[in-house]
Amino acid sequence: MAHVVVTGMGCVSPFGEGVDAFVAGLRTGRAAEPPRGFDVAGYRVKGVHHVPATGSDSRRLPLRLAESALAEAFRRAGVARGSERGCGLALASTSAGWHLPDETLDPARPPLRRDADVTALLKEGPGLALAERWGLDGPHCTVSSACASSTGALAWATERIRDGQAPMMAVGAVDVLTEVVFAGFHSMRLLTSGETRPFTAGRSGFVLAEGAAFLVLEDAEHARRRGARPLASVAGWGGSSDAAHITTPTGEGIARSLRDALADSGRKPAEVRVYHAHGTASAASDTAEAEAVTEVLDPGEGTLRVTATKSAVGHTEGAAGLFTAVAAVAAIGLRRLPPVLGVDEAGPATPGLPLHTAPAEDVPAAPALVHASGFGGANCTVLLDAPDTTAPVRRGRARPVTVRLAVRADAGDGVRLIPFDGSGGAAEAGAEAAPAAAPSGRVSRLLGRAVGAALDAVGRRRSAVVREGGLLTGTAFGVQEHHARMHEAIRDRGGRFVDPLDFARSTFNVPVAECAAAHRVRGRTETHVGPTAGAEALVSAVGLVAAGRREALLVAGYDAPENRLWHVEGDAPVPARATVLLVEAAGDGPGDVRVTGHRRLAPTSRALAAPAVLRAVAELDGDEPAEEVWADLTGLPAPERAAVDEALRDRPYRPVNADAGAAAILDTHVAALTRLAGDGGPRSLTVLSTAAHAPGVAVRYERGGRD
Repeated sequence: MAHVVVTGMGCVSPFGEGVDAFVAGLRTGRAAEPPRGFDVAGYRVKGVHHVPATGSDSRRLPLRLAESALAEAFRRAGVARGSERGCGLALASTSAGWHLPDETLDPARPPLRRDADVTALLKEGPGLALAERWGLDGPHCTVSSACASSTGALAWATERIRDGQAPMMAVGAVDVLTEVVFAGFHSMRLLTSGETRPFTAGRSGFVLAEGAAFLVLEDAEHARRRGARPLASVAGWGGSSDAAHITTPTGEGIARSLRDALADSGRKPAEVRVYHAHGTASAASDTAEAEAVTEVLDPGEGTLRVTATKSAVGHTEGAAGLFTAVAAVAAIGLRRLPPVLGVDEAGPATPGLPLHTAPAEDVPAAPALVHASGFGGANCTVLLDAPDTTAPVRRGRARPVTVRLAVRADAGDGVRLIPFDGSGGAAEAGAEAAPAAAPSGRVSRLLGRAVGAALDAVGRRRSAVVREGGLLTGTAFGVQEHHARMHEAIRDRGGRFVDPLDFARSTFNVPVAECAAAHRVRGRTETHVGPTAGAEALVSAVGLVAAGRREALLVAGYDAPENRLWHVEGDAPVPARATVLLVEAAGDGPGDVRVTGHRRLAPTSRALAAPAVLRAVAELDGDEPAEEVWADLTGLPAPERAAVDEALRDRPYRPVNADAGAAAILDTHVAALTRLAGDGGPRSLTVLSTAAHAPGVAVRYERGGRD
């Protein structure tokens, strides 16, 4: 397993351009200012933390901020544009696209022209544009798991280097201030007119902020060969779901995330010197986090320091975790921790928590845990260590992985169970009963029924293992109907009339969160965004099981037409559907269907050209070509699509055109798996999934013997 190091970092924060300005600002903080893009006359809270004025083109603001942060990170890492073949990109965002409400939140908007540039309207848009501009042809994803998004992106990128899929990854996050997000947090009374003061007796909420941050991760040996100087190492990560409330975190859920990160890094709790807190300065969040830190890290030993960057920079939404990681990496190099501001004036609300309040010099800043939590009970923790730390405990050889079954829930309330172990075809399935607090919204209900049926199908004992493993999801459109209702309330009556439940349910990971709470799924939850996000969730789960991080996980894609609030002429329809698959370590049974390889293709026109697609298929073939190839080539330009069609003509080849949405992409995989599991089908099959404005994913499946 590769040892992962950080070789570059960059950011644009409310303190200005660059890491140096950010690190200096963490020691001083700054006053809030009125929002630039909307009027706060009708609000109780008046201030935010903007980045310095960057021009009048608000449409491209997320991309402009992200590109500035990426350019600095690559410059510090000594990487020239386009010089590192195989470098990938993981981006996190919660508000990209939402900064353009008149374009993205109006269901009555007429279809856009087919040749329109739509990337500014997409949550994944900044990542797509950066991959194209910078020639990043490695693995690519966009994560949107509320305020835990960017630590999740950091963990995902770490795994891509560990499993050998990329020698280098750029990990970024960007969020900008929008009125719908401001009004949402305001409606939940989480914002303050004063200052963000986590863990203090005088806390009253947080100041909402914006910005972009990037880290460059690298295989340590790759960094050594090109003469790069490591700034820190990424020793491990962990994730969990509270499986409780969608807005109120639990100490027990956070504690499981911390323990998972420690186990992955091979570190003991007593070895941790710094805890970089999520620290939102809300009573419920601070209390839960303090309980987890006290339970897991035992601060009574006297060697732990706790700090929280939001006390200076405010809450940058989904980018908060990566800003904290930048602060942690800088602290490791400087041996100087940023203080928790404001504690001396108000006193601590949690006396047992060792808050770092003095700007002391020459203090140990590693090993350090960086934690972030988000709406929906999503938790992700990363352990950063000194750059010269020895490589972590090596995992064993990759384990074989099987896809055991699928469940499909559609708008007609039907739930279909489809096993892939040779036990028969599809059948009607009964779902486990959900608690009285039923999930909200159609996609949440569909996902809840499908997950319940999958857990019911595997039996009580096995379902406990699956619950501890987690649920990885993909969605193209999220739950934007809730965001549209918020926009309508602001437009027609004012921001004070926004329904807090609409805001709580507007983040893209809410369906997985409500489902995890209903069915007690306590393991890793994460939401990938984009047309092929269901396929990405699938191969991400395969990687975790193969590496031994999880014994079994559920994978899902979900979407519904009411959440596609704008579309392009000629777009395929969006079925209201949730499709769930069970991925687990393969046993000795002869009839299962195994995943024997996969490849990720970047979302650039260059990387998705015919040679790259055909190379991926050939690599999966090895010495034994797949007996069938199923390919959805809608993501390729017409000439490239024709070239792939021509190259595959002489072998069993099936062109596939899926409907829109992440569930539809997984439905193609379900159809292929059903063919493999059935009598008389092929013994091996490769599925290639592409879509416009999305990375491609190729997966090879093989059927176990049934002699």
